[in-house]
Amino acid sequence: MHALAVGEAFFETLTEQKHDSHAECVLTFIVSGEMTIAHRLPYHIKPGSFNIVPPGVPHTLLTGENLQVLWLSFCPDCLGLADSDLLTSFEQVKKGVLPVKAASLDRHAFISTLFYELIAAQQQKLSLEVQRSFVVLLLNELSLAVSCGANSSQYNEKVEKALTFIQANYLRSIGLNEVSEAVHVTPPYLAQLFKQETGHTVGQWITQKRLSQACTQLLHTSQPVSHLAETLGWSDTTHFIRQFKKYIGQTPAAWRKNQKR
Repeated sequence: MHALAVGEAFFETLTEQKHDSHAECVLTFIVSGEMTIAHRLPYHIKPGSFNIVPPGVPHTLLTGENLQVLWLSFCPDCLGLADSDLLTSFEQVKKGVLPVKAASLDRHAFISTLFYELIAAQQQKLSLEVQRSFVVLLLNELSLAVSCGANSSQYNEKVEKALTFIQANYLRSIGLNEVSEAVHVTPPYLAQLFKQETGHTVGQWITQKRLSQACTQLLHTSQPVSHLAETLGWSDTTHFIRQFKKYIGQTPAAWRKNQKR
């Protein structure tokens, strides 16, 4: 995890790339070309559109042609934005709102300018406060795009309630039985519906939420890994370490060390 990263990418052809989730908020802006991403179902992103990826939400890049993409990845806590209304769109995506928003044509040039200015600010190693100001402006542009469009493609009501329950309780010892009881359906029914709607099991979704929070805690606290595992709902530290390495690619201790270099 990092406080802030930004850049520009070009792809003549983009083939399927599996991405389970990010520990940060990720926002991309499609300058040209088109791409298809699977959030729960495949959806198409055209030029002039934002793509919103909240922390811990699985997604997969499927295809793309002649792409020019401006991207931003940031840690809300690092930038003091964790409680900001500017992150409302990220919270909406967690509840099933389609994670793509088209910006008004008259805003495209300004949005690109903000990205390029932020890239320049990072290359010049300007203060994080200066860089944060560009992030705020970009999030405001996202909010403008959201306000102009409808919140479509929401999850089934039961799945949305399950996601809300998980969001509020993922640090407790919960699983399919607890979630299904909270939304008043049988575990087999919820398991099938949740997998159909999100592409992931309830257990996988809970694990992703916990691991996203684990990255935040590893970066911002000095808690021992054993204590961190317990606070995040793992009774077995060894199992936590194995899960972290499976999804993140490193042990928690190694990841923390590399992030703080």
